[in-house]
Amino acid sequence: MLKGKTPSLIGSSLGRPIKATAGRKCECSRCNTEIVKGAECYDVPQPQKPHSTTRRFCRMCFEAVLKKTKSDLGELQSLLG
Repeated sequence: MLKGKTPSLIGSSLGRPIKATAGRKCECSRCNTEIVKGAECYDVPQPQKPHSTTRRFCRMCFEAVLKKTKSDLGELQSLLG
């Protein structure tokens, strides 16, 4: 009998991404475009770095990250047959 919650491949190494509102002007970690204060953005925790570091993405880059993640998971699924 299985016990506990089924682990997620996505959330286990980086943590769970969260939707955030930029509190000040900042840059997207991927494309370096400016994210203005009050704009929607996405933070991905990086637990291996000190002081609760996150990577911040604009909406377009985060959509690309999700697309790549789905592709990678699809490849893993195909390995199962």
